[in-house]
Amino acid sequence: MIKNNIISCDVLIIGGGGAGIRAAIAAREKGADVFIVSKSRIGYGNNTFISKGVFAAATGWSNSFDSPQAHTKDTIEGGRYINDKRLVGKVTEGSPKQIDFLEACGVKFSRKDGKIRVTHTPGHSYPRHVAGEHHTGRDLIIPLRDYAIKTGVRFGEGVFITRLFTSEDHIAAAAGIDYKGNFLSITANSIVIATGGFAPIYLHNNNASGMTGDGLALAFNLGLSIKDMEFVQFYPTALGKRGNRLLLYEAIIFDAGAVLKNSIGDDLLVKYGLCDPLRMTRDRLSRSIMKEILDGRSISNGVLLDLSTIKEADLKRVTSFLPSMKNGYKDGLIVSPTAHFTMGGIVINEEAETTVQGLFAAGEICSGVHGANRLGGNALAEVFVLGVVAGENAAKTALKVKRPKFPEKELLKEERRIEASYFNGHRDTKDLRLSLKEIMWGNVGIIRNKKGMERALNTIKELNSCVPDLYVRDRSALIKSLELKNMLLISEMVCRAALVRKESRGAHYREDYPKEDNDNWLKNIFIRKEGSGMKLEVVPI
Repeated sequence: MIKNNIISCDVLIIGGGGAGIRAAIAAREKGADVFIVSKSRIGYGNNTFISKGVFAAATGWSNSFDSPQAHTKDTIEGGRYINDKRLVGKVTEGSPKQIDFLEACGVKFSRKDGKIRVTHTPGHSYPRHVAGEHHTGRDLIIPLRDYAIKTGVRFGEGVFITRLFTSEDHIAAAAGIDYKGNFLSITANSIVIATGGFAPIYLHNNNASGMTGDGLALAFNLGLSIKDMEFVQFYPTALGKRGNRLLLYEAIIFDAGAVLKNSIGDDLLVKYGLCDPLRMTRDRLSRSIMKEILDGRSISNGVLLDLSTIKEADLKRVTSFLPSMKNGYKDGLIVSPTAHFTMGGIVINEEAETTVQGLFAAGEICSGVHGANRLGGNALAEVFVLGVVAGENAAKTALKVKRPKFPEKELLKEERRIEASYFNGHRDTKDLRLSLKEIMWGNVGIIRNKKGMERALNTIKELNSCVPDLYVRDRSALIKSLELKNMLLISEMVCRAALVRKESRGAHYREDYPKEDNDNWLKNIFIRKEGSGMKLEVVPI
């Protein structure tokens, strides 16, 4: 390390996405000194920024019968009944209130006839989705970023947090590395983890590249409970070599009437009984498409999104969701599933509290809201609502407690650990990372079985043994190696949880246990650190 810098604040926010920025604003408005850190540029290198900027809010604007209670019912049905009902209720009650706040921050929503446009997404009983004017996450998060700066939130960009520390059972500090390679010791009265999910452990994914499960690794190593790690959502219709660009099937198929076809011309919605919009959820549609691919009825490793059935007026409306093509869309587009969202994460209560005093979490890093499968539009609803809850409660805690004792010895030990992570080996982190992504996609993806998941676990063990032989000689390579360690840890959690759940539920599908088993598996799987390993516990909801 070049030198050790010590930074102090009331509330430390780890993560520069939608949940982190919203938590930072909420904490600052309660009077706390707030410092937000992120590996990338705050507001930009995250999943909120690259999203379609759509979130569900049961305002009743489109249908007077809609309500937060109806939204809750849909969410729990979509999550196959293993959601945390208290968290779901918190999100559905709070989401409509965020519209006014976002507008006050400068967000411009998509409108029709002067009113905010409300659209309908599969899995939801009523139209309740609102979006930014350009249908991009940038519409929402950049005004939030600007507002955070105006309120006095301090930014720390290019900061990678490596460890959290407690003092007398209260969160006390975080250790990290800045973009210059300096070691940072950050002391705080409260901390909010909002680092997002971990879909990039899969070869095909559409996430921001930095979503490598870092916050979950921090939580696990601190001894927190992690839940629902077997549930990874795959979005059914993506483009690109690695599935990095989504096509909104909700708008193109559900709203406009496009058809999905296999190589012999079968209409997949009819074949798999998905014509009912309440059944056309992402887990069912992704599984149907993947089955066609695995059974040899694919077209260039995907299926055809046939646009010829869309009326001309509707085609003009959905053009903004389609890629620019030189020859138009006469033959349709080839689409296939991609890893999109992760339902598993840190266990929190309805106040966004973890089991460590002063430590909170918000956003995709948390478990509970979505259960076994997330409905479209619920991610940003969770981000904004629980971001507020986490930020406000973190500020309240920070302003009423004494500054925890500075864990000087522990921080020095962490600095030495990081310095010892520089290796002079011959292995390339990029190669190991690719091997992990390939084994996870091929064996712990959309369709799973015991043999494949055990094969993945063995590969993860082998890759872990290669870490001391990495070539790590600069700050960039160091960060990549630390990310790889986190990805290996998270991948092991996914494999072990998926092996324990001997049924199929939501986004978790096992071909050796293809039925949903409510008699035996209305349960959550918790994971905790135990010694140098992990302990799994099955708990009834």
